[in-house]
Amino acid sequence: MSLGLVLILFSLTFMIGSIILKPYIALDPHDRDFIVILCFINIVFCIYYLMEVIRLEKVFKLENKNIIRFGKRLGIVTILYTPHFFFFISIFFKNLHNLEIMMAFLISLIEAMLICVALKEVFDLVFLEESQRDFKIEENRKKYIEKEKKPILGEIDNF
Repeated sequence: MSLGLVLILFSLTFMIGSIILKPYIALDPHDRDFIVILCFINIVFCIYYLMEVIRLEKVFKLENKNIIRFGKRLGIVTILYTPHFFFFISIFFKNLHNLEIMMAFLISLIEAMLICVALKEVFDLVFLEESQRDFKIEENRKKYIEKEKKPILGEIDNF
């Protein structure tokens, strides 16, 4: 969830900065449009990932076959998102201002982490042996569903 939120924030900053700072950084209209399109695609995929994270608790309350379906859906979307990462890397081959290169580097780093985390979860939910998968699912159920109740300051018993 945090990677998606940070990626939305950085993509919005990169997109708006490219539009507003166009005269100051000598940005071609073609390059600006390319950056805006790539950042818009980032925002769309991140909103999808955030919607899936919000539904995560409900999904892990269901049976294992529904969790496996969730993993397959997440894997397909991540595979569709992966070519975008390589298009985004192509920004480094354009003659851009240092500020633009720095923002592109940060966004590509966060994209790479988001893709790796999503593919690792998909691998754990879909491609592991059944016994290992059930263990991972139970571990994730404990992590996402069973919240640990922390004592409030007034509830602590002093001996």
